[in-house]
Amino acid sequence: MKLSGFALLTSFIPSLAFAHITIASGPATANKSGQKVTFAVNHGCTDQNNNKLDTLSIQVDIPAGIDPTSVRPMPSDFAAAPVVTRTGANVTSIQWSREPAALQSDDLAYYEITLRLKVTDVPFTRIPFVITQVCRPRGGTSADDVTVVWTGPSTNAEPSPQLVVVQAHSPGWNKLVLTAPVAAADLGAYFGDAQIVWKGTAAFSSNATVAALIGKTAGASVLSTDLAADDEIWVKY
Repeated sequence: MKLSGFALLTSFIPSLAFAHITIASGPATANKSGQKVTFAVNHGCTDQNNNKLDTLSIQVDIPAGIDPTSVRPMPSDFAAAPVVTRTGANVTSIQWSREPAALQSDDLAYYEITLRLKVTDVPFTRIPFVITQVCRPRGGTSADDVTVVWTGPSTNAEPSPQLVVVQAHSPGWNKLVLTAPVAAADLGAYFGDAQIVWKGTAAFSSNATVAALIGKTAGASVLSTDLAADDEIWVKY
């Protein structure tokens, strides 16, 4: 681990993928209760005549990797009274629905919906959420509805938002032993909020300024290889 050699920036702002539904709250911590996951409804739908429609309802299915007994929906400006579907004590889905009279005449608005939950999946994984979005023209009926189901891997035309799961950590330096492998291409996803990551004398940072300094620091190299389970790394948050 190399602890000095250049100044570190103190924050990093990740960018969101361009899609209709994204996770705006950032990564979640494994085995931590009471976390809020916020979904951003960035766009409505487009009908067969290329009309832009406002969103009528959003349904979020609860996937594996989430404790289904821990899920609690929050009211939002989109819909104040979400409907919870259960099987026994397990929450299977939650739907936020608006009154049709509240629909706008075009796809003009941005909405957010939030769940409070516990992640049970291991760190350095991604949990895909299947989300069903229903849009309707103002003054229309159910016959005019357009439904989009956001599901599948991120390479699909309608990708599901994926919750990035990270290991518990504290501000400052953390010595972490990886519980799962991390591909070099995923370092930014799992350590996007870190100032810098060290494995031996190789370092990674999502911050462009810090990343540029790594290669200019004597004795340091850019971390560009995959990490394996049980690898020991040092991370500064």
